[in-house]
Amino acid sequence: MPKVSVIVPNYNHAPYLPKRLDSVYQQTYRDFEVILLDDCSTDNSRDILAVYAQKPNTIFDNNESNSGSVFRQWQKGVSLSQGEYIWIAESDDFASPYFLKRVVTVMDEYPQVGLVYSQSWLINSQDIILGDARCWTNDLDSQRWKYSFVNYGKDEIKRFLVYKNTIPNASGILLRRSVLERCGGVIDQPMRLCGDWLQWVKILAHSDIGFVPECLNYWRQNTSNARVKSAGTLEWIEGEQVLTYACDLLNLPEAEKANLLLRFLRQCWQWQREFIDQIV
Repeated sequence: MPKVSVIVPNYNHAPYLPKRLDSVYQQTYRDFEVILLDDCSTDNSRDILAVYAQKPNTIFDNNESNSGSVFRQWQKGVSLSQGEYIWIAESDDFASPYFLKRVVTVMDEYPQVGLVYSQSWLINSQDIILGDARCWTNDLDSQRWKYSFVNYGKDEIKRFLVYKNTIPNASGILLRRSVLERCGGVIDQPMRLCGDWLQWVKILAHSDIGFVPECLNYWRQNTSNARVKSAGTLEWIEGEQVLTYACDLLNLPEAEKANLLLRFLRQCWQWQREFIDQIV
């Protein structure tokens, strides 16, 4: 049985698949299997995946019709996998060859950790580095994400995840299967943008979190199939559900819950204004 199951859910990301898959198979940590999934792509993704499917310890499963949800693909990948740890390697991103080695080390050292993630580089469609993901968390704490840490899961939710999704890219995360099962498995909700945020909150309700400050994940910007052209509206519709769940989980007073929701609403309105200003 492999230690790590690498799940690659793909839809119409043919231009990025070779880079993504090469970065998986070239990991210095070798105890893994690969689950390749295609959600009825209309480009030549299947042809590319079929070539990689010939590699050892690889399963290839493709849908004859589109599932309509990346989380259904996550569910399928988990059901086909056997590993103790799970890496959902999104098809438009890629990784340093040392990614698995670093995050597996944290998982092995801290059995109470259910989720460990590394810092990410932000890249464009031409693989040019635009910066790192600290730009997303600096408003909460400009120093914290410069260093390694392990923290209690509910404390992480209370101090950070009730403000925003501070774990913004699934490709930079390793999950512990036993904790994922304990929290009910992959979420079964029709979310396009905030489902991963809800997933991390549910996992951290049952486990601790670890962080590796090296940029070992390359998070591609503006290529996600889940994104919508406008900004702010869907973030609010789905984000309100996540925040309500998190606040209820923590048993926060109604006044504090209302303040957190108002803060997030203002942020969504700011995103919407910025979008409108770009097109006017």
